[in-house]
This record gives sequence, C-alpha cells and structure tokens, in this order.
Amino acid sequence: MFRRTTLRLALPAVLSATLLAAVAFAQSQDTQSVAEAARRARAQKKNSEKPAKVITDETLEVKKGDVQSAAAEQLRVPGSQETPAQPGAAANAPAQGSKTASDDKTHAALKERVELKEKIKEAMSDLDLLKREYQLDQDSFYSSPDYANNTSGKAKLDAMKQQIADKQQDLDRLKEQLAALPEAQESSTSTPPKS
Repeated sequence: MFRRTTLRLALPAVLSATLLAAVAFAQSQDTQSVAEAARRARAQKKNSEKPAKVITDETLEVKKGDVQSAAAEQLRVPGSQETPAQPGAAANAPAQGSKTASDDKTHAALKERVELKEKIKEAMSDLDLLKREYQLDQDSFYSSPDYANNTSGKAKLDAMKQQIADKQQDLDRLKEQLAALPEAQESSTSTPPKS
C-alpha cells in the first residue's frame, strides 16, 4: 500500500516537472524571437527613414512680412487699385483699362461673397447657441413642479423663441443674398483674352 501511495504521488510530480521544463523552454524561445523581431524592425525603420524636411523662407509659399500682410495680399487681384503701381505700367494703362474694370468688378463680387459667407457662418453659430440656451432654459422651466404658475419663466422662454425665429429669418435672408450673387468667374481673370 505504501508503494501505491508513493507511485500516485511520484507520477504527477514527475509529469509536472517535465511539462514545466518544456513550457519554460518554449517560453524562453518565444521571448527571444519577439525581442529579435523588434530589434530587426527598429533597424529597418532606421535605414528607411526619410530625412526631416527643413522649412526655410525659400520653401514657404507666403510673401515676406508678417502673416497678416501675406493673408491680405492673397485676396488682391492683380491689376486692382490696391496693388502698388509698377514702373512702366502707365504706358499699358489705356490698353488694359477695360480689363482692369472687369477685374475690379470680379474682385468686388468675390469680396462680397466672402463677407456674406462670414456673416452666414456667424449667424449660424449664434442661432445654434440660442437654440441650445433655449433648450436648457426650457428643461429647467418644465422640471419645476410649479411651472404653470411661473409667468416670468414662461415670458423668458417666449422671448427666446422669438429671438430664435428672428435669427432664423436673418440667416435665411443672408443665404438668399448669397444665392442671388453671380458666381465668381475665376477662369476669366486667369486666362488671357483671345486675339
């Protein structure tokens, strides 16, 4: 009986020791291969890296000066009154008089479109804020158990609702104005006239 007990205890101990050694060996091989793969990946990345791009005054596409002057110069149309006169341009002025007038009209239309788009963007932002504020005030008003007797709260909600309606009308009017403007024809200013 002592032998059976010894065999019952010894057999699992021997098997677990054998399996533990095999698992430990396999795990050490996996760890080494993963670490080696990571080293190889880093080495490949080092070799294939592109040199960093250096930004200088020559590589920038803005005019010399500060940012505001560069942005302002981008909106100008060549030949418009806002650009300084070039030497020798007085001799070509009579031949280009009609072209300059059309450029001025195109520039004015483009400027008006940009201004209208900015106004529309601002109006949409204001309208969104008003709607959100109205929703919060409405939730606060109706969460009160005695909201039926709160006449000042109801008056405030009604006033806000009217503001939202007015702002929506303003926004619609601005969109109609934008739609009524003629499309800016940039191709006519960039292509030379046919002779």
